[in-house]
Amino acid sequence: MEEFDFAIIGAGPGGYSAAFRAANAGTKTCLVEEAAQPGGVCLNAGCIPTKALLRSASVFSLVERAYDWGVAAEKVTIDFKKMQQRKDRIVSSLGKSLKELLEKKGVKLVMGRATVKGPKECILSLPGGEKKTLRAKKIIIATGSKPLIPKTFPFDGARVLTSDEALQLQSLPKNILVIGAGYIACEFAYFFAQCGVEVTLLVRSRVLRRMDESLGNGLARAFKKMGMRIIAGKRVESLKIKQETVVTQIDGEILETEKVMLCLGRTPNTTNIGLEELDVRLDGNGFVDIDEHCQTTVSDIYAIGDITNHKQLANVAFLQGTVAVEHALGLSTRMDYSAVPACVFSQPEVATVGLSEEEAREKYSEIKVEIFPMRRLGKAWVYGETEGFLKLVADGPTGKLLGAHFLGPYASELVGEAALALKTKSTLEDMASNMPIHPSFSEAFTETVKDLLGIGMY
Repeated sequence: MEEFDFAIIGAGPGGYSAAFRAANAGTKTCLVEEAAQPGGVCLNAGCIPTKALLRSASVFSLVERAYDWGVAAEKVTIDFKKMQQRKDRIVSSLGKSLKELLEKKGVKLVMGRATVKGPKECILSLPGGEKKTLRAKKIIIATGSKPLIPKTFPFDGARVLTSDEALQLQSLPKNILVIGAGYIACEFAYFFAQCGVEVTLLVRSRVLRRMDESLGNGLARAFKKMGMRIIAGKRVESLKIKQETVVTQIDGEILETEKVMLCLGRTPNTTNIGLEELDVRLDGNGFVDIDEHCQTTVSDIYAIGDITNHKQLANVAFLQGTVAVEHALGLSTRMDYSAVPACVFSQPEVATVGLSEEEAREKYSEIKVEIFPMRRLGKAWVYGETEGFLKLVADGPTGKLLGAHFLGPYASELVGEAALALKTKSTLEDMASNMPIHPSFSEAFTETVKDLLGIGMY
């Protein structure tokens, strides 16, 4: 029986970041993955493949507008097969690189399924049917999540599909109904619309309802400009799969589309991995309860990533993996969820960190809000990207930064500065004294802070 210091179940962002941290500490580490290659949902069916396709869509959009920069491009078309091939190459290359890095660090990668049998024991089910026992001083569970498919909806993976199946499409549909309001729904809705698909987006209340309202409203306006139809505040009464189409009844209206895509959240992979037999506490939705060190209710068993009752983001999983290992090694590292950046990689991009204006008004008696239009930036005009804004929310009496919300070009890159400012509790004066490159999009953050202080040039 082979024994390890760490057994990590699941090789997604949380799992492999934990494995690297454990290996760097000189421990004997095993990483178990039942999929064909490591990387988890993020690499194989989420972050990377979706962003590869979104990049293709944004390049298509740019080339379509090339004449605005004095560049003539005739009859620009989409080769969807080529887009998919590029996406698959990227995923394959990164998967191969990850395997090589794990081997270089001395992490033992086992392809198979692990079931936890106790605080220090797992049963491995290997591809050939063989079963082995694995013992480890510490176990970290990082089994990820899968798309949520309500039992009330018929699902065949062909006409009615989730993001998993959408990433494997061999051709673009003529039209599609996307059901959902979160980042996955918005990214796929944008991608399909940009590629010429007739898109209807059905949302419960509003687009991006978990983010600052201004972001959802701004993205909805951009989507409508693209020709997308948005139906808000209505519900699906019935959904029937026919031979060539799907017929959806929405509060009395009949909508017939070639495809229906369900983007209704993700559910944790916490069943049938041994947690039922242990005292690992789960919440009502199947998420693992963890403390600030990512430790479960069972000593020496940790949980990280999408299976925990925190935001299902790769950047959260990365840090949780590090925190779990360091705590297991005796360090006092802990998670801080107060400055978690999130992004939607549509065009325009959306990024957010900290409290929304609505949340801040509930928690603070007096707040300040400043909105900086991107059209004020010289770089925005140079790049032909003048739509969008940066919105900062601060505590009125103290001036403490509470939240930052971006809609526009490179939002996913700009939000990092705001996240660091929140994390380090920088004052507005500290932020205002920064010297961003001119011309650059990052000037927006410094100038908005100056406006909050009443010393801006605008």
